[in-house]
Amino acid sequence: MNGVENVTSKLIWMIAAGLACGAANAQTKVVVDPGKKYQLFEGWGTSLCWWAELVGAWNETNRDQFLGALADPDTGLGYNIFRYNIGGGDQPGHNHLTKGDGGGKVPGYKPTEKGNFDWTADPAQRGVALRLNKVVKDPIFEAFSNSPPWWMTKSGCVSGSSDGSDNLKEDYFDDFADYLSEVALHFKTEWGLTFRTVEPFNEPSAGWWKSNGGQEGCGFKNNQSKMIVELGKALKKKGLFPETSVSAADETSIKQAHDQLGNYSSEALSYLGQVNTHSYSDGSYRKQLYNRAFGLDKRLWQSETGPLSKSGDEHIALWMANVIIQDLRDMKAEAWVDWQIADPAENWRSIKADHKKQTFSYMPRYYMHAAFSRYIRPGSRIIDSDNGNTVAALRPDGALVIVVRNSGSSDVKYNFDLTKFVKIGASAKVVRFELPGSLTPQSDIVTANKLLSMTAKSNTVTTMVIDGAEGGVCEESKIISYVKIHNGDWNESTEVKVNPGDSLVIGPHPYDGGRWTWKGPNDFYYLGREVRFKNMQWQISGIYTGTYVNPYGCESSLKVKVVVDDPKHPYVEPDTGKTKIISQNAPAALAKVTVSKRGGDLLVSTLLLEPSAKSAPLQFTIHDLNGVLLMRRRIDGSAVIPVTSLAQKPYVVQIHSAGKNIYRKTFY
Repeated sequence: MNGVENVTSKLIWMIAAGLACGAANAQTKVVVDPGKKYQLFEGWGTSLCWWAELVGAWNETNRDQFLGALADPDTGLGYNIFRYNIGGGDQPGHNHLTKGDGGGKVPGYKPTEKGNFDWTADPAQRGVALRLNKVVKDPIFEAFSNSPPWWMTKSGCVSGSSDGSDNLKEDYFDDFADYLSEVALHFKTEWGLTFRTVEPFNEPSAGWWKSNGGQEGCGFKNNQSKMIVELGKALKKKGLFPETSVSAADETSIKQAHDQLGNYSSEALSYLGQVNTHSYSDGSYRKQLYNRAFGLDKRLWQSETGPLSKSGDEHIALWMANVIIQDLRDMKAEAWVDWQIADPAENWRSIKADHKKQTFSYMPRYYMHAAFSRYIRPGSRIIDSDNGNTVAALRPDGALVIVVRNSGSSDVKYNFDLTKFVKIGASAKVVRFELPGSLTPQSDIVTANKLLSMTAKSNTVTTMVIDGAEGGVCEESKIISYVKIHNGDWNESTEVKVNPGDSLVIGPHPYDGGRWTWKGPNDFYYLGREVRFKNMQWQISGIYTGTYVNPYGCESSLKVKVVVDDPKHPYVEPDTGKTKIISQNAPAALAKVTVSKRGGDLLVSTLLLEPSAKSAPLQFTIHDLNGVLLMRRRIDGSAVIPVTSLAQKPYVVQIHSAGKNIYRKTFY
């Protein structure tokens, strides 16, 4: 080898060594931004079927030990959300409901059409639910149905029809609504458990619910709006609505949930308090479903999931950790609910239960779930972290929680940028989940100059908790006003003049990702981005104000002046020469408005001066102390507003009517 070759060789070796050294010391930068605040997280949960049909038969001591592993926030999983299955109950002589080690055979409360309700039915699952209602702080319960009672079905079988098609008899929608609402009423009045929502479907569009199957199921691809309306009316008739509202549709596919939600009638949406979806498939639709649910001002839950579509050899615990992170990040789920905590199948369970010995042991998934659920607690606000293997949350106690997943074969070094916080604690408490199954404390990590450097070991989930996190100001979104007359071109304008009989569309941007509400002349109110007018007449002339709430909770507003050019009724500009003073008094029809707390709810009560009078619709809003919008509702008179997720932090309640501020109070 000559000298030139020798020098070249050394240079190549030095460059390669430098690159290798740089790669070994490379860090992935992650910016955590408290100004980008997303969903208020309500908590973690599981359905009770089918494991509770079996664990509920254990002696009380053993059962309560199991429930402690499920619900204790310090030593268990800290779950606070539980989905009770209202069984349909199969036809006598049918013995095919064998799923879940036999737990899939859930008794119904009305075994025959002509007979009475049997309130002694389902003692095991009900006993578990009632016990959890006593020992869990601020639990949230949902009732859901897999199938109507057998005598309401076309096939006479609660596992489905002969071909997977819709199985509820055409003239039994009101009967099914009465059945579900009657069970909900009995739970509340006789057993002291109030369901916040009742879900009439389970994977209704899947097409795989067929007679003589191993579990209850009912096709409900069509007429979902009709069923929601019937159930909403039944709940209202029995005095349960709005404290108990309808949820839907528990589709197995996120895309199906998205599409069905877009098909619901306005009447169905008025009874729908919550959008449920399973996250088994179509994960690419997480953002679309969130946008649609947020735009409709509906709470969004990931209500059931598991490794149904798992592929590859990644360990199930790490694979499920990714499902959790993506459901929280992309779908912005306000609750995360597992299918069942003690499934017979190994990959599906977090707890392995021996029902004969009444003992249980923990699976790797249990420790992985605990890395999330013990630290991101109910009432936490999910905030932005710009890396797909992380999720960040601000807890009600002021702590920042960061969870990092690494399912790769190599360690990954992270540098978390916390400079957007006004204040941050000096160090992070750390726990780590790792295989084959453990969750153990690690050494504290110092946060130097609002930077936190850590190494995520391969095949782990690491959770860091930093006290004293303060700050974060969100930025309003820029609004661009677009209008078009008839089917013409879109024009960017905040003023438009039309002729009588014309049609008009106001379609501002941002196009998606937020929530639009509109107010206008003659108590005009609309929830949605595009406002459409047909056959316009002079009476609708005026100023239309659109309020846009972006995904971070920040408001922007837009005013569009609409004039119908009718010579007989010329448009008169509103008087803006005087300073407008917002009245602190209620409109004449209202004598008093009060808001009080009861558990996890706010009770709004209105008193009219004249009993026969009708007050204007009320606009109910909740902001945090920084002015970030947390909730907006349109209510007519008295209402029950669930605020479980806000129970541990101060917030400001305001009520407007006919453009006037009639109520304001800070709740602590």
